[in-house]
Amino acid sequence: MAKFSVDRIAPEDRSLGWSKFVSEIFFPLSASFSAPERFHGTVENWDLGQISLSRFQSGPVCYDREKHHLRGRATDDLLITFATESDARFSQGNCDLYCRKNGFFIQRGDLPYQFSHAHDNNLWVLKVPTRMLKNRIRTLDRYANYTYDASRGVGALFLDTARAIPGRTEQLSAAVTREGLGRCLMDLLCLAIEDDERALGSGMSSVRLGHLARVERYIRKNLANHAMTMEKIASANGISRRYLHQLFHGSDTTVGRWIRVLRLEAAHEDLKNARHGETVAEIAYRWGFGDQAQFSRHFKSHFGRPPREARAVLAQAGPKILRAGPPASR
Repeated sequence: MAKFSVDRIAPEDRSLGWSKFVSEIFFPLSASFSAPERFHGTVENWDLGQISLSRFQSGPVCYDREKHHLRGRATDDLLITFATESDARFSQGNCDLYCRKNGFFIQRGDLPYQFSHAHDNNLWVLKVPTRMLKNRIRTLDRYANYTYDASRGVGALFLDTARAIPGRTEQLSAAVTREGLGRCLMDLLCLAIEDDERALGSGMSSVRLGHLARVERYIRKNLANHAMTMEKIASANGISRRYLHQLFHGSDTTVGRWIRVLRLEAAHEDLKNARHGETVAEIAYRWGFGDQAQFSRHFKSHFGRPPREARAVLAQAGPKILRAGPPASR
């Protein structure tokens, strides 16, 4: 756990010190205070594998991520921010959000934004690789224009789980356990936002989005089923194969390519946490790859190295995670 406080910093240096620490755990940005001499604040940050969890306890502050902060440093991360003590405001692109106490929202790290709260606040923030969340919610953009309720239902369970983690970190000796907690938080996040009726009513028709959401859930649920074909996906969801492909039209992928990426990610997790004596071929087969040569080719294209080499790197790296890399050269 990393921790930072402005309590012993001179008022004129608090903005710079706070900005520097927040930039280190998230990405470059600047923080400003209306009354630096009265500003108080503490930040704590916990590593949960591919994601991180932070708690901010501070006075009023305004965060600006401007165009010059984006130069020379590509950031493909999201921040999931909970405001638990007072309201907050967030503006990014054409989206202006007012987040009430015990609400949360999604911030994109690849675009400028402004985020502020005018009163003392207690924020819980998850930093998440965009890829990791898109593997669970493919059409993520339609959910980024809303605030969500964390005072009841799955949203409250999501926040309660995040709050409970710091008190248990000393008991989590294995890195894989921390990573598992991170994945559980992602699953709770998806449950909390993907059924929101406002998102289903935006962009395209609610009927079409309803079909798309059901198809995505069916695919994730049946990912290890070798018999899952386009015909079975369409039939199970009461639509035609042609309409199934139309649902994915206009996105950055096709149905087949999305399924393959999900299976590669699942295989990667199994390589990292492989059962004793389990071979690469057995893992590949479990996730729908009958042709091991084809699996190795796709795995290398997605992660930048073949599966056997990836397994060796993961075994040596311990808590480090193999990130998806650029396609391998041919």
